[in-house]
Amino acid sequence: LGPLQNGDTQWEYEAASGVIKWGMPYVITCGNMINQPPLGFYIEALVFKIFGLSIDTGVTLVMLFGLGCIVLVYKIGKFLYGKTTGLLAAALFASTPWQLVLSRSFLIDVQCLFFSLFCLFVGLFAIRKASVKLFMVSGTLFAAAFLTKLFAVFTLIPLLLFSVYYRPKNLRRTFSLLIAFLLPVLLFSFLWYQVISGQGLLSVFQHD
Repeated sequence: LGPLQNGDTQWEYEAASGVIKWGMPYVITCGNMINQPPLGFYIEALVFKIFGLSIDTGVTLVMLFGLGCIVLVYKIGKFLYGKTTGLLAAALFASTPWQLVLSRSFLIDVQCLFFSLFCLFVGLFAIRKASVKLFMVSGTLFAAAFLTKLFAVFTLIPLLLFSVYYRPKNLRRTFSLLIAFLLPVLLFSFLWYQVISGQGLLSVFQHD
């Protein structure tokens, strides 16, 4: 199964190349910045600077993120239901058409999924231990996922369900944990959209 290439892969390749050329994910074919959050393109640009600018290099990076996703699915399954469930979940996930195709495609989707799963994994521990530090780590990973692709918001659903299952009783403690989780994404979003790119915070709602 070779790398998938289409208009989107070429578009994102151009954005990552723009980071190397201009320091920002500009896409000449659109005449401005790519209509996606920026982090994935900066990660790709860093890898391109080290290993060379090519689609094959980019796809190798995506494959590594895809392998990381499989490991995280195993870890989450093991945490919730045991080792056997983790192995089964990882095997099923690894064999899905979505994983097989996108892990061989130069797209930011797998990066977003990796950070989302990592956020979920750490978040499960954070909820069980009611740890402010772990909530902040999970929130930072959520910020990384969110600033890669907005689909990361769906990670909040299992985290919310798991937190409801644990039925927090101390409202003040719960509020402090929520602030610890949300602070990184609010801070980094403000820095990118308001300070660095100058697009304004509301532009986050205009991404594809």
